[in-house]
Amino acid sequence: MTGSVLFTDIRSFTTIAENQEPAETIDLLNQYFSLMFDAITNNGGTVNQVIGDGLMAVFGAPIFFEDHAEKSVRAALEMLEQLKVFNQNQLAQGKIQLHMGIGIASGNMVAGYTGTQSRAIYTCIGDTVNLASRIEQYTKEALRPLLIDNYTRQGLSDKFKVEELGKIMFKGKHNAIRIFAVGN
Repeated sequence: MTGSVLFTDIRSFTTIAENQEPAETIDLLNQYFSLMFDAITNNGGTVNQVIGDGLMAVFGAPIFFEDHAEKSVRAALEMLEQLKVFNQNQLAQGKIQLHMGIGIASGNMVAGYTGTQSRAIYTCIGDTVNLASRIEQYTKEALRPLLIDNYTRQGLSDKFKVEELGKIMFKGKHNAIRIFAVGN
């Protein structure tokens, strides 16, 4: 199947968690994830996994739709807007503000259950998923909050503000990948 995968992660989360009580950390994450989940589901995505302060969402699975790339980027832009509102509320309360990185890749993947008979999860597997994760990690180096691959870029209309950053060689890949930054 073809779809889009979005990975996101809070920047410097280890430092944040180190400097507050665990109860404060879980409250912070719950408030943050509530906004992020809404942005994803409002745009047709499915939150597939929550891993600490990060998450993986899929667009186009389990139900396929042609404009999965555009919906994934719309969700990411909405997530960044929601983060601004979240941070304004945090600032008003004298609390820590958050920063995040989002990576999106589009392409072929397999969607289904993986695991054992006693414990299985629905997920997507494939190079597209791995690439989305690598792109999210690259947001730290690129100093851009939202990066996409060329296949996602090809699925976008001209109304999106996109800047090509060039070809990037990611760990484990044999060929460099064209990466684009998306702005509001």
